[in-house]
Amino acid sequence: MIRFLNITIQCKSVGDWRAFLDWADSDIMMRYQIRGYGVTPGAAADNAWLKFNDDREFFTDSSEEWK
Repeated sequence: MIRFLNITIQCKSVGDWRAFLDWADSDIMMRYQIRGYGVTPGAAADNAWLKFNDDREFFTDSSEEWK
């Protein structure tokens, strides 16, 4: 089962925001991360959320065992 875990937002510089969306697949116990980008915190979060809903496997940047 696919599970949304959280979104963390960071400011890299003025007008340069990153959102890190964490999600997991509980069937295989793996955790993944997708990065979103934007000029505001909301735009970065929206970008990550769209990638998650569009093609989460394609946009995934990292993975690890989910404990």
